[in-house]
Amino acid sequence: MKRPLITLATLLMLTGGHAVASGGGDDPTDEFVNRSRTDVALGRYQAGHLGVVLPSYVRSNLFTAWRAVMLGAPGLRAAPNAAGGLALVEERRSGGWQDQQKGGDIYKAWRAAVRGALKREMEPAPDADPLVNSYLNCPVASYQFATRTLGDLSARADATPARLAAWVATQREVFKACGDDPLDRKNAYQQTRKSVQPAPLAAAEPLFWRQVQEYQLGSAAFYSEDYARSTALFDKIGATEGHPMRAWGDYLALRSQGRAALYVPGTPDERWRAREAQAKESPADKAARQARQQQVLADVEARVGRIVANPALAARHGDSRAIGRILQARFTPVERYADVSRLLDDPRNDPYLDDRLGDWLALADRLAETPAATPARPAQPPASSLVDWVMTVQQCAPYYPDDNSEYATKVAETCAPSRTHAHERWRHYAKAGNAAQARAWLFASAMISGKLAPEMEQALLQVAPSAPEYLTVRYALARHYRLAGQADKARALGEAELTGALLSSTASDSARNLFLQERFAVATSLTDAALYLLRSRGYKVDSDTGEPAAVQDPYTVARGRLAADGKRWLNAGLAASDLLTLAADRQLPAEERGRIALIALMRFDMTGQYQAAVKATQLVEANAPELAPVMKRYRELTPNAERHHWLLLTALKYGFSPMRNTWALPVPYVPRAVEETRADMWCKMPSSGEKEYQENGWSGQSVWVEQAPTMPQLAGVDAARRKAELAQLGALKTATGYLGDHVLQRVAAKPKDADLPWLLHVVVRSTRGGCLDDDAKALSKKAYTTLHKRYGNSEWAKKTPYFY
Repeated sequence: MKRPLITLATLLMLTGGHAVASGGGDDPTDEFVNRSRTDVALGRYQAGHLGVVLPSYVRSNLFTAWRAVMLGAPGLRAAPNAAGGLALVEERRSGGWQDQQKGGDIYKAWRAAVRGALKREMEPAPDADPLVNSYLNCPVASYQFATRTLGDLSARADATPARLAAWVATQREVFKACGDDPLDRKNAYQQTRKSVQPAPLAAAEPLFWRQVQEYQLGSAAFYSEDYARSTALFDKIGATEGHPMRAWGDYLALRSQGRAALYVPGTPDERWRAREAQAKESPADKAARQARQQQVLADVEARVGRIVANPALAARHGDSRAIGRILQARFTPVERYADVSRLLDDPRNDPYLDDRLGDWLALADRLAETPAATPARPAQPPASSLVDWVMTVQQCAPYYPDDNSEYATKVAETCAPSRTHAHERWRHYAKAGNAAQARAWLFASAMISGKLAPEMEQALLQVAPSAPEYLTVRYALARHYRLAGQADKARALGEAELTGALLSSTASDSARNLFLQERFAVATSLTDAALYLLRSRGYKVDSDTGEPAAVQDPYTVARGRLAADGKRWLNAGLAASDLLTLAADRQLPAEERGRIALIALMRFDMTGQYQAAVKATQLVEANAPELAPVMKRYRELTPNAERHHWLLLTALKYGFSPMRNTWALPVPYVPRAVEETRADMWCKMPSSGEKEYQENGWSGQSVWVEQAPTMPQLAGVDAARRKAELAQLGALKTATGYLGDHVLQRVAAKPKDADLPWLLHVVVRSTRGGCLDDDAKALSKKAYTTLHKRYGNSEWAKKTPYFY
């Protein structure tokens, strides 16, 4: 059966290096800003609607942006730009993963075709067939082809039940050869593939049916990795006049020949060891291997030439050329990379013809220098202007170190030569009168420069709104103005774009949120900051195609939520009194006001500001009426020690925290299940606004997750009070340690408190893992001992058989 086109990206081994350079999967979670790739629908992005381009984008996105800027909007409209080209490149580079539901539907259609042809169910029965709800090893195209072919055969006048059953039996052997045997689902990962050779039909059978089966026999040999046999069988089909499968013969023989050239026998581990051995071979062995590869490549290219020269095989021409390019990339990667780079270097050429862009991306993963491998720029730029531009931009893509304090230093060291190079390239091309290159290098400088030179500012201000790079350079200007201390300019520019039509028309949540980050960072007051505090995602983008999803997903489409910069600000940028003022700001939705008021309440209480805490309960109650009984009880209790205990008990039951965590409690608030409750409300709190802190166990995670600008420095906030409160809160233990010490004190003061057995159980269970203090082990044992000694007959003692 025919397989989908195999592209370079699925055959070349991707080498290491900078994660974002090749679109790696280890980027930090960034809920509101897409930092590794665009969130603009790929069809629009390909057409020049770039939104805000970041240097951390994958190469496919960077190339597309470079081409759009080089050509300009009019030039891009006039140049070859096949609809869906970029989406197809991204799809091919996804590694061949299929959607399980799609595979299941295709497999069920195959079963239905068999049932219709044979008038009975295929074994095993559907409810016992593991392939019905699993991933398929065989290409889905092979199932689709088989389903269509079986339908055509069933309609023939000479189709007998025996002939159809024989065809189905052979086809099942084909599927078995490529790994789909519903009667044997053992893990075949480290198993050498077994050869499958279905028995040929008897010579007495009509020629048509024997010839149809010949195609299946060739496919079975191919999937069994018996390429000599499959090539011979497909060659025979292609050379047989009148053969019903002749149109496929030459192409499939080429595929078989190409697969044989790349084939390394054995299990995956054995193949890996063979590749390692090849890397260590002697010069003589390497030369001999390369000579063999050149001969194989010549043979394959000769066959490609014969197929392309045959107009009757026009439908196979593109796929045949692709196989030739695959071998060129494997056997002569440097030469092929140089060739395709030269083609792409002229933006007027079609990047999607013969998958040029896809080939370049796959080869770049192996051959292009990356920031991790080369911290400084080479003395001479690469021969390709495109490669030079992409390398320059990627040198300034952010790093994601475990220790965030090293972040700025690492980026500055790696990026400095590229910043200088980009600026020099822009000035060189501007002086030489090369407008296209000047635009491209100004675009690069805008993205990566650390300072805004006066001549660069003037050039950026002259970029027209119709230019593809407009939003990127406007975002860059806002950033530069903020860094240069020109807050008024930054605010004016940010407000102009956020209220303008262009940002909305680009349909990029990421672009809007980047502008919101910048505007929030230069806010002048609490009221001003509230306007830009929240982020939203207005639609879902399909991660495979890059296009907007037809159905909105409530789990990924969120409006009006805090992003990392806002959480950092609430946690380390404001005093509790400022939080309370913010919680009364009607510009924010009620659920967010309620959350902020709860943080203020917890902080007032934990720092001994009980009268302010009482005031905060009223604001919590106003924005979360379901908490009215809890808040009323706090106000009624005296002395303050009882208020504190009540609030801590309630915080444990509901999950309230003095921190705005990376997650948010669902609204309306409901108590947590008592069996599942843990003291997980906070880790270590920040001790100052300048230092990192832990949240949910990840050092600095909420501080750097979005690489947002610094917190806004507002007039009128109580900076002295904030400093004092943060020092007091930062000295406290984790929630587990804080609760544990409090509960043990409560046992001594109020031993008959009915909640104490449960509280001691929660303390012990909370010391099992998560955010813990140095004395967590001692705390666990002491809480366990106290629980069993004082309350040994309680249900919670029985549910606490261990300490940790």
